[in-house]
Formats: sequence, C-alpha cells, structure tokens
Amino acid sequence: MWSGRDDFQKIVSIVRQKNNPNEEDWKTIKFMVFDAPLVKGTFEERLDVVRKEIAKSKSSVADMIKQTVCKSKDHLHILMDEICGGKGEGVMLKDPKCDYERRRTFNLLKVKRFEDAEATVYGHQGGTGRCSGMMGALLMREKDGTEFKIGSGFDDSQRRKPPKIGSIVTFKF
Repeated sequence: MWSGRDDFQKIVSIVRQKNNPNEEDWKTIKFMVFDAPLVKGTFEERLDVVRKEIAKSKSSVADMIKQTVCKSKDHLHILMDEICGGKGEGVMLKDPKCDYERRRTFNLLKVKRFEDAEATVYGHQGGTGRCSGMMGALLMREKDGTEFKIGSGFDDSQRRKPPKIGSIVTFKF
C-alpha cells in the first residue's frame, strides 16, 4: 500500500478506521505490485504479466512499482542517491532471469545505506526468554538528550557482559 514517501502513519490510520471509513482517504492509497510469485517464469516474464493485467483492469487502485535496470556500480550509486534523497531506504536488486524463490536468495539483494553515531549507556534492560539473566537492551542517551534502546546485534557473550553504564557506544542506523 502506498500514498507517498513518509506517509506510513497516514496509511495505518486510514486502514484502521473501523466505523465509517472515509472513502476520500482510501482514494489516496494505491496497491503497488512488485512481483507475482504465483506466476511461473522469470522475473521479467512475471513483470510482463503484471503490466498486462493492470492495463487490462484499467485500475486506478493498483499500479506497478517502477523497475530500473541497474547497469553498473556507478549507476547503483546514482539510484541510491535519488532514492535516499527522496526519503527512501534503498533498492532491491533482482536477477531478471531468475525464477521466484520462497526463501532468502542471492538473486534478490537489498542495498541500504547506514550511518553511525555515538551515545552514552545510561542503563541495561534485562532480557526475557532465551536472553533471561542477560542484557536484553542497552538504554542509550544522545548528547541532545534523546533516549532510545539498542536490543539487537548482540551475541550472548556481549549480553552476559554488556558495556558499563557511562560507556560511549558507536551504533549503526
């Protein structure tokens, strides 16, 4: 479902309307198709089926996500600049000649950019379940006072002996 960049909360609000949903709000949302896993054939063949079906339906609700053939690493950097500059996360690289696979595969790669920053540990949150008795998350504070948690990316030895309160930690986001 799509209505524009940075509109996720707007879509959630529209979808959650239980009583008297506003039809005008729904008109701002499109169903964006990026593949057709039930169609036999390569990615290119599946996209061709999607194009034809959407054109045949003359739907104003469904559309296809724009596909761009990536020609080189330099071209990928240009695409990433465009997408990230428009508040997108990154790109999905798909082998156009591959069949659909119902698992993680090297034929479909997510390319994202990450930044890093530093913050100070001000506490530890206990783990639950498998992590019971260990650190579940670090409680962090940035220089501007923003507080948040980091709870993923740790192995068990790090969870058993987390950074001390007052430590400065570098994190990726």
